[in-house]
Amino acid sequence: MSKNWAKHLSVAAVGALALTMGLPMMTAGAAETVRFTVGVTQDIDSLNVTLGYLVIDYEIWNITLPTLTSRASKDFATQAGLAESWTGSEDGLTWTYKLREGVKWSDGEPMTSADVVYTIERGVAEYWINHTSSIGNLTATAPDATTVVVTSAVPDPKLPNLDFYIVPKHVYEKISAEDLPNYLADDNVSGGPFTIVERKEGEFTRLARNDNWYGKKPALEEVVFRLFETPEAQFNAMKAGDIDAIDDVPTNIYSKIIAGEEPNIEAVGGNQGSFSELAINASCEKGIGDGHVALKDKLVRQAINWAIDRDLLVDKLLGGNGIPGVTMVASADPALDLQIADADKYSYNPEKAMALLDQAGWKDSNGDGVRDKGGVELKLRYFDRSTGTATASTPFITGWLKDVGIVTEVQTYDESTLTAYQSKGEFDLYTWGWTPFIDPDPMLSYFTTAQVPTDPDVGGYNDGNWCNDEYDALYAEQNVEIDPVKRAAIVQQMLKVFYFDGPYAVLYKYDDLQAIRSDRWQNWTRQPENTGPVFFTSSSEVYQYITPKIDGDATGGGDSGGSSSTLLIVIGAVVVVALVGIGFNARKKKSADDRE
Repeated sequence: MSKNWAKHLSVAAVGALALTMGLPMMTAGAAETVRFTVGVTQDIDSLNVTLGYLVIDYEIWNITLPTLTSRASKDFATQAGLAESWTGSEDGLTWTYKLREGVKWSDGEPMTSADVVYTIERGVAEYWINHTSSIGNLTATAPDATTVVVTSAVPDPKLPNLDFYIVPKHVYEKISAEDLPNYLADDNVSGGPFTIVERKEGEFTRLARNDNWYGKKPALEEVVFRLFETPEAQFNAMKAGDIDAIDDVPTNIYSKIIAGEEPNIEAVGGNQGSFSELAINASCEKGIGDGHVALKDKLVRQAINWAIDRDLLVDKLLGGNGIPGVTMVASADPALDLQIADADKYSYNPEKAMALLDQAGWKDSNGDGVRDKGGVELKLRYFDRSTGTATASTPFITGWLKDVGIVTEVQTYDESTLTAYQSKGEFDLYTWGWTPFIDPDPMLSYFTTAQVPTDPDVGGYNDGNWCNDEYDALYAEQNVEIDPVKRAAIVQQMLKVFYFDGPYAVLYKYDDLQAIRSDRWQNWTRQPENTGPVFFTSSSEVYQYITPKIDGDATGGGDSGGSSSTLLIVIGAVVVVALVGIGFNARKKKSADDRE
């Protein structure tokens, strides 16, 4: 991390202040950098768009990589991206996109239709996991530098929306398929409003405004993501003025902000379909792993679902900022949530759980409190994440399982280690969370048989190691159904299959609790309008619209927000004071980093 030092001002004091900011020090009278710092508790998995999978990865891709089309902050409507306009053929299989003229990548190389075609062709050929649900059925040609013709092999309900990330051909064509997994994507070539200029693993990622960006010029000159070990630590940094916004606000702190106990901070709770789940290793015969034999039985998986008190989890862990889980959430649009009769919803019913375990043949034969069958005990490996509310839910869930005769051996891992176990199928139960896209296809695709891990070095998104022929057939059907009403009905069928087969115990659908320094920022946006979060959204447009608050501006409220530039102005004033011999106290800044 680069640090520039001011010349000869109260050296100890100014130097300490520069260290606390962890960013270039400004001398009095110098132009202030409009910098927005976001605190996060999730470190980046990979900046390589063909590999990463966490929410923080997507947040950075959203503001550094172009897409043909984008999603409006207001209502998720398809809007222009790199493509200014598009027209479709009568059969809906072919779409012609007209690109903006004269646009460039951050390194000055032209951004043309060749980059789009290259991304589609290579992404399909190499099965890029973050692209395939969007482009898997597509072929593309480039009649000229500003025209892309996309043809789908089958009717595609997602078209004309194409918000897959476009990569720079002149960079990627130098990287072989064998070397691509080792590519760090830190070479500072961007096609979005910002470009990555500095990355320190486990601490921060710093982005600077991309002057070649074709869209709205952000007021922000820099965006920094800083990593903190705990949500409490990042909130303390925010109170101290070291950061401007945070994700993952603890519920007790969120309640205090809402109550007005932090006058310079505004809380925003938004929902975009995020949910937490207990994955159950169903040990699909087409996959790999060593899941407990009992979990192959649907009755046992259902029993686990009936043993969990979701209402209590929402109350104790979320402070009411969420709703009890039903099943996998396929879309950020709640209209696509599973509709099911209350009588069929999993609720806290240990008696029913025990009856199902009895029916499956797992009984406590020797009275030791642990069910067994054929000499095998119902003792499960339970892995949880070391972040967020995942660990907090563990004593509740393991206690409820013990009550019905299922014993657990708990291990806590960071996300990278846990992912490695999942990729090998070497677990019984583990906690994780998802934030779905807007179109349901990607989320639904993750639980097809094709996504069951078969190679530990490759892995797969199907973290229940679950396969179901009926689900696979319905997925293929919805994938080509262009009538939205008929498609929604198929999605409901898929969710019911998933629900009753029980590869997940979905714990809750939770609100994204975020906070912003409202004394510094204004004009922030939410997605969708009024009900969604500000950060870590589908298209992350907030960084283009948020502006520094200056004296006399109205506080952001709802869709507004404030800037590190304000803090730097204050620092400049303090430096001037230091010049005349008045000391000051420096604040220590934590380390920097996010997307679940």
